Amino acid sequence: MVTSVIVNIVGGTDAQNTTAATIGDVRWGLNGTANFGTAQNVADGHPLLTVYKTTQPVQIAITVEARGYPTTLNITVNADTINVQTA
Repeated sequence: MVTSVIVNIVGGTDAQNTTAATIGDVRWGLNGTANFGTAQNVADGHPLLTVYKTTQPVQIAITVEARGYPTTLNITVNADTINVQTA
């Protein structure tokens, strides 16, 4: 099964330095298969969400849940943390 997921970067001190995000092997942003704000299909389960940015650390990762129904993830990106809210 797959879940339709939208990834948005909504703020934080490093929001402007964010280049891409991945959930499992699905990528948004730079070198991605879609821009931020666009739905893509992600395999159900507990994949790794990784945010890539131009400042140190260059990537931050957490585990998220793909639940089988359309989900929007609003991500706040700070210097060394990310906060994810579902909408």
